[in-house]
Parts: sequence; structure tokens; C-alpha cells
Amino acid sequence: MGDATIGSFFGMAKAGVNLIPIFRENEIKKHADSFLKISNLIIKKIAIAAPSGTMFQLNGSDFLMPANAFEIGYGIINIKELIFKQDTNVTITYFY
Repeated sequence: MGDATIGSFFGMAKAGVNLIPIFRENEIKKHADSFLKISNLIIKKIAIAAPSGTMFQLNGSDFLMPANAFEIGYGIINIKELIFKQDTNVTITYFY
């Protein structure tokens, strides 16, 4: 795996809100010299902990959490959109 930066988010994911721009702003606040000031955030790997049965979208595709954890490996997909279908308490770790 190449160089990556790891970020995280925990708290309430609001229904219908794309979390990627929120992650980007949080990363810029933490890393003042981040390349994200001039670039979009593209997530390369993600792990989500939320209640079983939670519905969300990655890049417009619907997913159902069959258990309380979901993970996509590095390099499988470039995640540009993450939207939960209902307000949900989540813990998310991501690599970009």
C-alpha cells in the first residue's frame, strides 16, 4: 500500500448528508498544509460501525449493513460520496 493518511469520524450522521465534504473540512482543520486545500477528498478504504440494518449509499449505490460493521478494502473503490438514509450514530475510519 502506498502512502495514506488516516482519518476518523464518530457521532451522528444526518440523513441525506454527504459526509465526504465534512471529512474533508475536518482534515483541513487538522492538517493546515494538507493537499485537500486544492483537491477533493477521495477515500481509498473505509470501515463503518453502525447498527445492523443501517442503510447508506456509497457513490450512489445502496448498501445494507448486515452486521454492525462494514469495510471496503484499499483500492477496491474510490469513495466520493457517503450518505446515510436515516440519522445514525456511527464510527468511521477512512484512508485517503
